[in-house]
Amino acid sequence: MSFEERFTIEVMYRKETEIRSIAEFLGRSPNTVSREIQKHSINGEYNAAKAKQKSQAKRWRAKEQCLKVAMSSFLCVFVEERLGKPYRWSPKQISGYLKRELNIICSPKAIYKFAENRCLEHLLFWGWNKHKSCRKRGHWKTPKDGRKYIDQRPETKEAGHLEMDFIVSKESPWVLLVVVDRFAKKTWIRKLPNRKRDTIRAALSSMFHGVALQSITTDNDLAFTCWRELEVLLNTSIYFTHPYHSWEKGLVENTNRWIRCFVPKRRNIESVTEEELNEIHAFLNDRPRECIGFKSPTSYYYELTSVLLEG
Repeated sequence: MSFEERFTIEVMYRKETEIRSIAEFLGRSPNTVSREIQKHSINGEYNAAKAKQKSQAKRWRAKEQCLKVAMSSFLCVFVEERLGKPYRWSPKQISGYLKRELNIICSPKAIYKFAENRCLEHLLFWGWNKHKSCRKRGHWKTPKDGRKYIDQRPETKEAGHLEMDFIVSKESPWVLLVVVDRFAKKTWIRKLPNRKRDTIRAALSSMFHGVALQSITTDNDLAFTCWRELEVLLNTSIYFTHPYHSWEKGLVENTNRWIRCFVPKRRNIESVTEEELNEIHAFLNDRPRECIGFKSPTSYYYELTSVLLEG
């Protein structure tokens, strides 16, 4: 609203003109004029000059919040560091971490604005990830070997319920075995030379030795035809998604999408080094996650398992 309009409101309002008449004279909505008088009146008196000053101060505070990162040297360094390697946090994760751990209020919008003004868009997810995927469709037959499907899976509110899948490559038989805790979001990744029964049994046995598992959810991969042996080995129940319904284990599928940012589809998985696996583990497990209150999966999983051990 311009100063001339505010001055008109001041003069007409002092003459006790009705708000609808003022709005009709200015060509404005009565609600606009009413809000203007309510927000910018001081001690019940409306003054055009003071109303303009209050409006400008409000706009400046809003602008200052959007530029909060740029106006703080600490936040500039912190945000740019967390956006880049090896962290690659999203603006929302940075905002949640600052509020939770450092008691600093900084909105995701302010971080996006900072990235745009400093030409850091390439550090945001769509700047460094070029992977695109699409849903696969197909026809299927349900195996009838006594396996339990996801419809029978119990509800979970504790750690120990896992989702499991493979990341494969056309270049070699080597695979990545990916396991994610459904509640704590913690991820385990193991590079395997093949998907044979003995290899899978040995890998899962070493990964979860001494760990109390509640259930495992996986797809109908031929590698899991030995599910009965795995149930006995891990002392847990294994549930299967319906054929070609990979979205029923959406957490591990989404995790695979993040891993594909580091290991593209056409790459030979045998060439993945331990240093790269450690980097992927740090990326997935040490970042704050909004779904668990901006805690990191590693610390949250440790909290949950500690409670279980104490109990």
